[in-house]
Amino acid sequence: MKFNNKCVKGMCKVFWVFVLFTIMVSCQQKESAYSILLNQEYPELYEQVFERNADSILTFTSHSDPFIREQAWRSLIQTPVADINDFITKVQYADTEEAWMALSTKELSEDQLNRLHDLWEQRTTFRKGISRVLGQQGNQASLDLLVRNFDSIIDQNHEFESALAISRLMMDYEISENTLHSILKYAAVLNEPDLYRAYFYGFYRGNQMVKDQDILKAIWDGYNWVENPQIKQYILRIAFRSDPAGTLEKLPVSDISSMNVQLAVELAMQVGKMEWNEKIGEIFTQLMEHKNPVVNEVALTNIESNSDKPSDFEDRIKELIIENDEKESSVRLSGIRSLTDASEYLALTDKLAEEDVYLLQKKLDIYRKALETDEYMSLLTGYAESENRMEVLFAAQALSQFWNGLPESEVNTERKEKVRSLVFDFLDQQDRSITYVTIPFMNTSELFGEGDFEKVKEYLSDYELPGDVEVFQVFGQFLKDTFEDEAQELINSLAAEGNIALNNTFKDQGWDIPESGDVSKSFRKPDWNRLVKLGPDPVWVLETGKGIIEIQMDVLSAPATISGMDSLTVSGAYNDVAFHRVVPNFVIQGGDIETGDGFGGPDFVVPTEASSLQYERGRVGIASAGTDTEGSQYFVMHDWAPHLNGRYTIIGEVISGMDVVDKIMVGDKVNKASWRVPEE
Repeated sequence: MKFNNKCVKGMCKVFWVFVLFTIMVSCQQKESAYSILLNQEYPELYEQVFERNADSILTFTSHSDPFIREQAWRSLIQTPVADINDFITKVQYADTEEAWMALSTKELSEDQLNRLHDLWEQRTTFRKGISRVLGQQGNQASLDLLVRNFDSIIDQNHEFESALAISRLMMDYEISENTLHSILKYAAVLNEPDLYRAYFYGFYRGNQMVKDQDILKAIWDGYNWVENPQIKQYILRIAFRSDPAGTLEKLPVSDISSMNVQLAVELAMQVGKMEWNEKIGEIFTQLMEHKNPVVNEVALTNIESNSDKPSDFEDRIKELIIENDEKESSVRLSGIRSLTDASEYLALTDKLAEEDVYLLQKKLDIYRKALETDEYMSLLTGYAESENRMEVLFAAQALSQFWNGLPESEVNTERKEKVRSLVFDFLDQQDRSITYVTIPFMNTSELFGEGDFEKVKEYLSDYELPGDVEVFQVFGQFLKDTFEDEAQELINSLAAEGNIALNNTFKDQGWDIPESGDVSKSFRKPDWNRLVKLGPDPVWVLETGKGIIEIQMDVLSAPATISGMDSLTVSGAYNDVAFHRVVPNFVIQGGDIETGDGFGGPDFVVPTEASSLQYERGRVGIASAGTDTEGSQYFVMHDWAPHLNGRYTIIGEVISGMDVVDKIMVGDKVNKASWRVPEE
């Protein structure tokens, strides 16, 4: 058969035009569906979300659109429900991850738990969801049920949820040694990180020790043959807690300076608890040589707290850290702080601390050891009078640490009066952050008592709800411990304002507050049209001095939050804002566009948009002071933390730049925040 080349080429052109046309039509249809969803369906749902109206939100769980159904269930995760029995029935009927997560946040009675226990045994398809609930709300009977059926958990689709439930429950309830032995013997040889961590989560996060030497040997053997650093991290903590001397003896030290960041941080924290010996010195040496600054920081913090270290080891700190210009200023200051006598480095301390106001915290720590008591108090007084509010804030924090650690022999009337005067100077600033860090100090310093209530009450009148909720929360504990009888009327008046987060805190603090209807909140409403332009999964780009972090957002899961963040991103509010909180092997936190210290935010609030997802490494959540208090602050997970599940909004996940996240330290800034979105 002969082919006409021109005809073939023409047919190819027609074919590719048809393909492109089909793709364009498909994309337009998809975009159109997304547009309709956000402009028509979501606003109706969110009218009820803003009211936290559970009955109305529940009507959306039977919506024809799956995205609306899912979001309605997610909205119920942090929405109070009146009829739990009816709610369980609806969750059963839906049988989705979001529905079971919503149930897992609700307090359940013994009868309701028994109902779930029966369902777990009778309906295997429900086991994944029910195990998630039992892990959060279960009791002794829940643990007994799961361990009794352990053989039917292995290799099933619900094994992860059931394993995590067992692990969490055994932190609070009893489990027989034989049963525990069987579970650990099975789990110790797993090479699947998610399952391994689920089974051993209770041992990692709790205080349990592995007593069985055969099991402990199996766990440690895994350190040598398993390559996954997440499993190794768990093995390290469990082994060091159970047999510190034996674990240290077996630990290889040849590759520590190039070790995975999370694993190296874990190692530093574990050996820091042990009595010093030559091998520990070698371990800390390699940790100081590690290229990651967070690893250096954790190592130096643990070196500082170890009183057994030999004096000549400080020469190694000086060589590897303090006099090493390639190390970050923050790390070098930590090195100086770890010295027994830092007086020879005070000039260098001043020079390094000038680079960033956040480094003042370390400078004050160094000077606290170098100066006499009255000299140090004079230094703090100078900073307390500064026009830079961050310097005043760090002076307030330093005063608390200094005074609470001062030997009783150095506490006299004159110094007490100076400290009281400083505290009132801090409160006179009428600054939310400074007040927040000052009040707990007042509670522990024994400097305040009868006669001070009216003055304290006057200071409290400078603040308003809901924006200053954290100030009222911390004041609540101080008033409870110091002025309980006098303050009851004030607490009642604050409780009457109906702030859910504040009232929950008051109850936790032991206040007997009258029941009051919750006041309707005023939330920032999403710009639905703008969200349509962003698309369902835009990428939030954070340019830092250490590299770029890219976060793929999930607009349909957290539209109110992401809309608020978009308005701040477009206005440039996130630019030049520091990461104010770094907890190694947990989170980095930034986005305080108001104060830069963690106590500020925007002039709006958005509702909690809780997720059914796990808080895994790389996931990005939103900080809050309680349900429906979210604003601009975000955090990025270093590590898996299931105790956060269902409690906070998840906006997305890091898709590029986790190596940058691992290097972030307090004071590092986001130079610029921007979007990368599909072309319009």
